[in-house]
Amino acid sequence: MKLSREEKLMLNGFYGEACKKAIKLVLAVADSYGYGKLVRIRSAHTSGVSYKNIGDAGIEFLEDLVKGGGHVRVKTTMNPCGFDLDKPWLFGVDEHFFMKQMKIINLLERMGVKVTLTCTPYYFDNDPRRGSHLAWAESSAAIYANSVVGAYTNRESGPSALAAAITGRAALTREHTDDRRPEVTIKAPLKLSDYSDWSILGYVVGIISPDEIPLVKIKKMVYSKDKLKHFSAGFGTTSSMALFWLNHDSDVPKTIDVTPAEIKAVKSRWALTRKPTLIFVGCPHCSVQEIKAIARRLQGKRVRRDVKLLVSTARSVYERASRLGLIDVIERAGAHVIKDTCLVVSPIQLSKSDVLLTDSAKTAYYIEAMTGSMVAIGGRMQCLEEALEP
Repeated sequence: MKLSREEKLMLNGFYGEACKKAIKLVLAVADSYGYGKLVRIRSAHTSGVSYKNIGDAGIEFLEDLVKGGGHVRVKTTMNPCGFDLDKPWLFGVDEHFFMKQMKIINLLERMGVKVTLTCTPYYFDNDPRRGSHLAWAESSAAIYANSVVGAYTNRESGPSALAAAITGRAALTREHTDDRRPEVTIKAPLKLSDYSDWSILGYVVGIISPDEIPLVKIKKMVYSKDKLKHFSAGFGTTSSMALFWLNHDSDVPKTIDVTPAEIKAVKSRWALTRKPTLIFVGCPHCSVQEIKAIARRLQGKRVRRDVKLLVSTARSVYERASRLGLIDVIERAGAHVIKDTCLVVSPIQLSKSDVLLTDSAKTAYYIEAMTGSMVAIGGRMQCLEEALEP
């Protein structure tokens, strides 16, 4: 592989052992899955931040990089950790988990990673530009960056995203080129309104197209970036692809229709049949606009005493929403606005008698698999109505 002078110095250890290990990892990815070349990146976003996900082995990996002088060369942000740093008590965190989690954050921060703790870095923390090359982990964020923003990124793992951040390079793969053309057209003649509709459609499209880039065609579509965010998360749950195309003019030989029966099957699987004990919205993390809409609905209302309502967002969004008075409105109603985390990476314990209601197919899929509790999907307004006193 042809390397620049700087890359050769990285490989020879001139910039320290951590950088040497990082460039080796990026080169291995380029050899195995890419075009045998590297591409300079503008930013990185690393996952594998929760102690629940990476455990002690992950901490040892990060300690090794810090000891080797590892430091990021481009703007790099963090995915959510195991709990809200200001409200760890909400997640049943014991002292052992708390200390381990804080150690992970400290190690990443010492390498120059910003403590953003969000799956939606594109709102304020790590705003990608169209045409820019990135190295982003977190499936929903990478898919959003490629498909909605028009940036170029592989669907990185936590270690490969951190290695890319330390070297400022990623493996040049199809996802970094205009070779990433659609391979299958998926027609969805459906009426989509709520965030949950977009989340479920993304989930179903991923089942239909687990290893091909889809071109999704929807008639009479009214969409927003927030709705495409929910589609990205649902799609990333069931597909290994790093992007989708939407209503794009392109000749694609294969066409598959999404049928109402396929959507109905998902809704039936996660239908609400008992009173929820926990209601969670904000997967992916809510935008300021979503927080505004939730505050409008909860203004002057009360959350039932026998249910916990969690609204999840990024700390950068939380700060802006707080300045607008929106957090006060929501919490006066008895709900909790949480940041820094999500249910999927938290150690929260649910029993067999608990019922989780969410508007996210991604949350439903992973929480059901991890806890065995009853999980249901409802629309955003249904989630809020179920939480409120009559």
